[in-house]
Amino acid sequence: MWKTVFGLEWKILKRDRSVLAILILFTVFLVLSSVAGGRHASEMAAGLERSKTSNAQHFSALVSTLKSLEGSQKPLSSKDPRDANWMGKVGAARLLVLPSGPLAAVAVGQRDLKPQAIRVNTDFHLSAERETETPISGPTRLMTGAFDPAFLFVVLFPLVVIALSYELLSGERERGTLAMLLSQPVSQTMLVMGKATARALALCFLTTIFTVVGLVIVDVDMSSSRSLTLMVLLVVVLIAWALFWFAASIAVNALGRDSSTNALLLVGIWLVLVVIVPGLVQVGTDSLYPAPSGIEMVHEAREAAQEAEEKLMGLTGRHDAKRQSKAYAKKLVAIQEKLAKTSAPVMEAAHQQLRERQDLVSTLRFLSPAMVLQSALESIAGSGRDRYRRFDDQADAYHAAYRTYFFNRIRSGESFRLSDVAKMPAFSFDDVPTAQIVQHVFWAILCLLGFGFLLLMSAWPRYKNIGRLSN
Repeated sequence: MWKTVFGLEWKILKRDRSVLAILILFTVFLVLSSVAGGRHASEMAAGLERSKTSNAQHFSALVSTLKSLEGSQKPLSSKDPRDANWMGKVGAARLLVLPSGPLAAVAVGQRDLKPQAIRVNTDFHLSAERETETPISGPTRLMTGAFDPAFLFVVLFPLVVIALSYELLSGERERGTLAMLLSQPVSQTMLVMGKATARALALCFLTTIFTVVGLVIVDVDMSSSRSLTLMVLLVVVLIAWALFWFAASIAVNALGRDSSTNALLLVGIWLVLVVIVPGLVQVGTDSLYPAPSGIEMVHEAREAAQEAEEKLMGLTGRHDAKRQSKAYAKKLVAIQEKLAKTSAPVMEAAHQQLRERQDLVSTLRFLSPAMVLQSALESIAGSGRDRYRRFDDQADAYHAAYRTYFFNRIRSGESFRLSDVAKMPAFSFDDVPTAQIVQHVFWAILCLLGFGFLLLMSAWPRYKNIGRLSN
């Protein structure tokens, strides 16, 4: 009998113009959001590629100059590649770029907040590089965030489910067809589950097809096993998200209220889970672990190393010939190392505060299924917290190796040679393993299905008390 209910509901859906209009509108927005997310990701990648190419060309020109000066008796000049001090600070400065994930179009995530590239030189701190040639964001974009698939799925997708399912049982009762349906050998639970299954299948099918279509339109590379794995994870987590909201609709329909009340209750649940709880988590995090101010952090670091800072400014402010001397370079290195050592506790305290803040948000995400989904989508897109933390840690390690290499060259008192170029530390980003992403998204899927199961279990007994005998 369940198949009969399912088949009947499927025929009703195909003839219901309002349902078709909702699904068509949703698929249009889904494709548009994929295009918008893909454009944001491609513009960012293109801008960073320009910066990376410019950095490589600049370094290649210096190597050519160094080759022509090899063995020359010409005195050192400004911007001379034989000067290890200048090379470490300016000439050989490296641009470390965080590559975009294969499904970067899915979620902008922390790309709006964290730098995609870091410039490394012999200074004691790292410089964040941002692409400035991409289009300027308007005030609306800055206030609301990017219109990417993640925004569509987290914010708008539940409203589509609500529109399709708020009157699963109440609609039949208000149209006077419930008594007729229940005169057949079918229970209220079977009736509701059959109707919900038909609508969930229609929505999940369209979501899967047009998510893939949207990502193909923006030229997402599907050739690698990692891309295919991430795509499967995306589809499964979206199905789990849809099932959660259908379970919520089933639970609300079990209360035996009219359709307008059901819609109001479901919108209220959406408002709490998607808007209010994430907002309260943000406020609570800001109260317990306020984000460290970059200006304040630098000011405190300089106060902690005020003496070394004054000496460093005194040396770098000179414009005479002594700037090219080996003694000057060694003294500069000694002051920079003292400055870095004295400032390290302040910088580390600020970084630790930021990490504790991120860890708290990660833990509190389980208070809202919407936050769970957002975190999972960012992991799939490669724009989540774990990937950026991994990039920062590797950049810090490379920075230490880079400084050590050039400081040793400066202390040796020898000129920078062509053979030293090959000995410079190289950087290669070690990406988050696919298995780690799978584990993170698996817990998100399990959480969403768990919330949905609890809602269904709470609604199950109520269907014995509603229907023909309800008010």
